[in-house]
Amino acid sequence: MTNQLTVDQFKELLQIQKEFDDSIPTLNLNDSRIAYIVEFFEWFNTLETFKNWKKNPGKTLEVQLDELADMLAFGLSIANQLNTHSEDLSKVYRMMIDNNNVVASTKYILHNFLGSYMTTLLLKQFKLDEFEKKWLGRSCVVLPIGIAYRLYSIDQLIEAYKKKMERNHARQNGTTDVEKGYV
Repeated sequence: MTNQLTVDQFKELLQIQKEFDDSIPTLNLNDSRIAYIVEFFEWFNTLETFKNWKKNPGKTLEVQLDELADMLAFGLSIANQLNTHSEDLSKVYRMMIDNNNVVASTKYILHNFLGSYMTTLLLKQFKLDEFEKKWLGRSCVVLPIGIAYRLYSIDQLIEAYKKKMERNHARQNGTTDVEKGYV
């Protein structure tokens, strides 16, 4: 386990997401941005940080990673919809790693997410300018990766993401969970 990502791995993740997104005719940036926010809080809820009455709060590792993988999926979808390149993602990620600054960078992005800037961009109803597109496209991918780096491992997140995407493709193809209305 290297706990690192290369440009080629970012390309692969963006391509996996693009192939899935291409199967969704109703895909749009506004819905993806809202889903990203929802998935963040679904992941955060799995930590059960508020359940101080429980002896061992927190859902299983598998459940936590599954929800973080959902957040990564929508982050990659947003990045693709905003034409964010794997080289840009890798550059931001490398700056975090090279400066041994993953925790501080993740806290910064998380602060902006929970604060005003990222949430404003995620909920903004008007057209994003070029700077906003770049910032949002990068941040939506780097945040779940930074969380994984700090709390789990990047390898665990990527494995959970790929597993989740297999399940999502099966749902879209109608080979599983048909009764849940995915197809």
